[in-house]
Amino acid sequence: MKDMMKEPFNVVILAGGSGGPLTESTGVEEKATLTIHDKPMLDWVVNAFHASSEVNHLVVVGSARLDNLRSMAHVRKRIPQGLSVVQNLLHAVGYIKTRFYNSNSDHQGYVITFCDAVFLTPDIVTETLRAIREADADIVMHYVERGTFEAAGLPAERTYIPIGNGLYTGTTVYYVRRFTKVLSSLDKLVTMRKNRKDPLGILRVIGCEGRYFSDIEDALSKLLDAKVRILISPHPEMGMDVDKPSDYVLAKKLLPQPEL
Repeated sequence: MKDMMKEPFNVVILAGGSGGPLTESTGVEEKATLTIHDKPMLDWVVNAFHASSEVNHLVVVGSARLDNLRSMAHVRKRIPQGLSVVQNLLHAVGYIKTRFYNSNSDHQGYVITFCDAVFLTPDIVTETLRAIREADADIVMHYVERGTFEAAGLPAERTYIPIGNGLYTGTTVYYVRRFTKVLSSLDKLVTMRKNRKDPLGILRVIGCEGRYFSDIEDALSKLLDAKVRILISPHPEMGMDVDKPSDYVLAKKLLPQPEL
């Protein structure tokens, strides 16, 4: 029997939404089209995933404005954005399940990321997806320890959750094997994502009173009736996105200029 978990992953890139601090500072309404060194943010993300041997198909959720971006040539399908993150996820997952998995229950699941994860590279994507495969779990999340940013000489001004003896921040890559497992608690997962700047709020959402990753894994596994794994990433880029003007300035400073 074919081992589906050895197959390349299908990836959902959430590229909807507009407004917010970046729009106010740049005048660009749609974040995915905001350029860094003349390359739209979505292009940076698509290119990083497309270049990884661990990736099969890419599905982007966003507006029709994205169709003209160069990177969309590597995208199998653009799903029109809905009214909420939950709706966007459901539409993308539904497309992948019916189109690529033929509605079978035996498949390699879904990797979810965002259009502002511009610091990811093909090597980081490949290593991360291999770690997800080895975790053999229904849901996989990654965290980055504060010292990892400091060791890399990167700004460490982030929102951290105190866990064990360290301080950790969430990342831009998630994995779900069986989406039906999380449907009943999807609202809580979305709330966790929205409250990522409120560490104690995240723990309250999942009803976790512990102080270690094993406690959080147990609480989430119980909440979702699924095997949840939390992995510590050695890559600070995993914990970096472009959510505010200072992030945008940092991206322009750190990301490579295109070759002439």
